[in-house]
Amino acid sequence: MNTLNEISIQFSQYQPALLSLSFLCLMVLLQNLLTAPLAFLKKEQSPGMPLNGDHSLFSFRVLRTHANSVESLGPFGLVVIIGILVQANITLVNWLAVIHVVLRLGFWVVYYSGKGKVAGGPRTICFVGGLISNFILVIAVIIKLL
Repeated sequence: MNTLNEISIQFSQYQPALLSLSFLCLMVLLQNLLTAPLAFLKKEQSPGMPLNGDHSLFSFRVLRTHANSVESLGPFGLVVIIGILVQANITLVNWLAVIHVVLRLGFWVVYYSGKGKVAGGPRTICFVGGLISNFILVIAVIIKLL
């Protein structure tokens, strides 16, 4: 049975992953806070209603980016925590968590800016890269559990 000190040491080894997860949570909460003034200020969107317009509208991109962030945070957060609890490879968990967060931030910057193609451009690269980093993390955790 692990002592409290051993558990604390174990968690400290995963500090980059935990900081990454905490930072991502903070960013999603900030996105949530900003959706009202950024998406509804011009009255292009109505709260609780389907999105109006397309990617050319900033309000559309704000709400789509927030929705995507909420969808991806749960699986990422859970696999980071499970990876720490089962003591998956420390270096791998830490690096994949940092990479995932950096790619998510890149996704937000590109999506908010409205630059590039809707599909197949930098936004897609950031999204797919973040998804792949999360898949690799899930596989590493599953392997550790087997």
